[in-house]
Amino acid sequence: MAGCPLVLGNLWDVTDRDIDRFTRALLQSWLSAGPGAPLLDHMASSRQATYLKHLIGAAPVVYGLPVSLK
Repeated sequence: MAGCPLVLGNLWDVTDRDIDRFTRALLQSWLSAGPGAPLLDHMASSRQATYLKHLIGAAPVVYGLPVSLK
């Protein structure tokens, strides 16, 4: 994907409000963790932010190299 070290995507179609909750939880927890925080450490807790944890929460997957904040 044009040199990107990591791709975050969904395995299937999801509802927009529930995936917005996941995205908001992921970005808030990852960005508030500070420098050196790997993105993958915050995926599991962000899945819990969705209403349909086993349907919408299971859709996002990460493929690629671990990415962390500088």
